[in-house]
Amino acid sequence: MIRVFHINAGDCGACAAELWAAVESTAHLTWARTPQEADVVALCGSIPPAARQATLTLINNFVQGRLPIVVVGRCAIDGYPFGKGGVAGLPEIETRRKIDGCPPLVELIVESLIEAARKPRLVES
Repeated sequence: MIRVFHINAGDCGACAAELWAAVESTAHLTWARTPQEADVVALCGSIPPAARQATLTLINNFVQGRLPIVVVGRCAIDGYPFGKGGVAGLPEIETRRKIDGCPPLVELIVESLIEAARKPRLVES
């Protein structure tokens, strides 16, 4: 069972709803309560200025270098249609997969999370 930790960094709710549908639709995925319990992190949202520091702090302290990050949705990739943003504006965030779409298909989310988690952790925690 692959444990998924969700970071919502200012999305409209569509990608988060599809992510939740993806995790709930398969026996291969379940939710992690904390990043320490997770096998993979799913990041949704355009990371607007108001969420930028909190998102970076969470990722830098608990995720970066330890867990694969899967970026879910167009706005999380580059901020579209909300302007510039997403992980494109934060090159220090290392991602394993980027799933395009507004919102992306549930099947693509499931496949991406499983594929990202199958690779070994970056650093043992």
